[in-house]
Amino acid sequence: MSSAERRRQVLDVGLEVFGRHGYHQTSMSALAAEAGVTKPVLYQHFASKHDLFAEVLAETGDRLMRAIEASEVEETPRRRVEAGFRSFFRFFEEQPAAFDVLYGTSVAVDPDFRKDARRVRDTFAEYLTGLIRTVDHGSALAMAAGINGLSEGMIRHWMHGDDPRSAEEMAALAARLAWGGLESLT
Repeated sequence: MSSAERRRQVLDVGLEVFGRHGYHQTSMSALAAEAGVTKPVLYQHFASKHDLFAEVLAETGDRLMRAIEASEVEETPRRRVEAGFRSFFRFFEEQPAAFDVLYGTSVAVDPDFRKDARRVRDTFAEYLTGLIRTVDHGSALAMAAGINGLSEGMIRHWMHGDDPRSAEEMAALAARLAWGGLESLT
């Protein structure tokens, strides 16, 4: 396996193991065992567990944004909103460990991790701000932060609850709330 392939393998295993056990409960020995390599091989690619988690966190956030940005092109703004939510929910449906890495308790243990998680939220908010064209940038950014909170709340409910809805159903609910507000639900 080439060095790049091995690094990719370690990042993929890191996502799964950190997602399953969290940052503190994961050891480099456990990561090495799961990846089928020795600890020295891990250290050839990452100086520390901290560095490995930081890269897994940043990469996972980047992949989530790419998935949302690549959502289906729809003809109306309302349908584009739903397509974005659909990509968001599908991302976590397909990679549940990504939820635990991005939204789990591990991001609270270190200021660098909190900063990386904040970067993911800020990138998402800036993306949404570009879609909100009827108000000034500051107001759009505040609304985008609210949509981000809505997304995070709904994904937490869905991933930790016993809600059997599909990603498509959750996306439709999120879009309905984001698009029409509470007034449309009463």
